[in-house]
Amino acid sequence: MKNKINIIIICFCVLLVGGLCLFLIINHKEEKISDALKFKNEFESYNGLKYSDIDKEIIDVVINEDNPMIYKTGKEILDVLENENAFVFFGYSTCAFTRNAIEPLLEAAKEENVSKIYYVDIKDMRDEYKYAGTLIPEKIKDGTNAYYDIIDFLKKELEEYYVPDSNGNLYDTGVKRLNSPTFISVSDGKLVKIYDDIIGNEDDYYKKLDSEAQEKLKNNYIEVIKSI
Repeated sequence: MKNKINIIIICFCVLLVGGLCLFLIINHKEEKISDALKFKNEFESYNGLKYSDIDKEIIDVVINEDNPMIYKTGKEILDVLENENAFVFFGYSTCAFTRNAIEPLLEAAKEENVSKIYYVDIKDMRDEYKYAGTLIPEKIKDGTNAYYDIIDFLKKELEEYYVPDSNGNLYDTGVKRLNSPTFISVSDGKLVKIYDDIIGNEDDYYKKLDSEAQEKLKNNYIEVIKSI
């Protein structure tokens, strides 16, 4: 009788542990799918719309439901930069350059079987400057603490931040700038490779890139992917 009770207890424990593991696996999968769908829905929600401040249409994008994008806040990504071998994409959904970049990036990820790219929305993270009639632009908005920590991590590879006056003349702010978009690979707490060139049609930055330009951009992203 005692042996039967022990067997029942053991079976119950096995089923309980198995059920818990199954729950965790399913829950983790749903979280990944949720991020992928969130990313798709966020970017595609602007298709067919115009910018409110300029008479330009927002670039349409088509994003597969099965994409590798995982959302991270600025604070969360700092832990990734220091401790993971990872790919990180900085940008934001209404940025014309980011919208031109996202399809080539996802194609590169698919070709190279990348299952995870961390995505950080930097629209409201960065500091802002404006031309104030002097050689030194005026700071009108502070960046977040996380943003400045990201800048410190990447600063050797980032370019200076310039702002234009009404005639298009550029003035150096004296600080570094995280471009939207920027794609990086990190390993062992160090930056391995970065691609942050702003790509767009020179005659109209709000137009979608042609297939040749998209292919070149995709290949640049593949170089980052192959760096680790």
